[in-house]
Amino acid sequence: MRLGRVLVITRSTPLETPALARRHPGLARLLAEDAPLVARMKVSLQETQEARHQVLQAIRRQGLAVTYSRRVRDLVDLHHDLVVTVGGDGTVLDAARLVRETPVLGVNSSPSTSYGHFTCCTARDFDQVLEEVQEGRRRPQALTRIALRIDGTLHPRPALNDVLLADRVPAATSRYLLEVDGEQEPQKSSGIWVSTAAGSTGALRSAGGMPMDLRDRRLQYRVREPCCPPGCQLRLAGGILEGPLVMVSRMLHGAAFLDGRRTAVPLRFGTRVEVRNDAPPLWIFLRHVP
Repeated sequence: MRLGRVLVITRSTPLETPALARRHPGLARLLAEDAPLVARMKVSLQETQEARHQVLQAIRRQGLAVTYSRRVRDLVDLHHDLVVTVGGDGTVLDAARLVRETPVLGVNSSPSTSYGHFTCCTARDFDQVLEEVQEGRRRPQALTRIALRIDGTLHPRPALNDVLLADRVPAATSRYLLEVDGEQEPQKSSGIWVSTAAGSTGALRSAGGMPMDLRDRRLQYRVREPCCPPGCQLRLAGGILEGPLVMVSRMLHGAAFLDGRRTAVPLRFGTRVEVRNDAPPLWIFLRHVP
């Protein structure tokens, strides 16, 4: 694919927080003491700063126009041919909620401190990977994303990894009516994970779910920490979804968390949430092609 305009998205590391000493005095003190507790954070900062510079230089060497941003909030498809993220999986997930059709290429900015499941390369081999992309020797893969409908209205941001339906307060009990494949069940638990195949090795797996093949377009759900009387067993505890999952909130202050904590959609008592797999897929360059 021939490229003209590239958007580079990165995030500030914790050590680059404005007014660090005022906002996080404990962290600032540990940094001043060069404490072992912050050693990995300092390494990550150094690697990330170097990676940003190397990525921008590589893009310019190949004659491409580049826009650099740490704060992107609107859809980016109209103005760019490729989105490059410099960071870890969190940066990729942030970008995944802001693109519709534009391919994403993730660069792991700190390979010594981050695995980078969704990243394609590091800054060291980014120049070569970008060249392969332009020559058509490396192609993006389509990953399923989750669409969320709140009382019938489609939420504008899809989720790449997972959605957590739960009370807004982590220690509170989540109360709701769950419907799967036409069967309903009132439940109390710590919430419901709904995951794509790409996100099935994360939180959902930790809650007892199963890893899925990346090419599987179905969703998987898992009720986490169900609250049942002795002898009770949930009929709808988890499994592969052949259709949408529907939850009607019985919480005064619930939320749907998309790909972590950054996108939280409020859910009031009686709110109907429909979770589906029909969001446009994310086109992304992966390290390992399925």
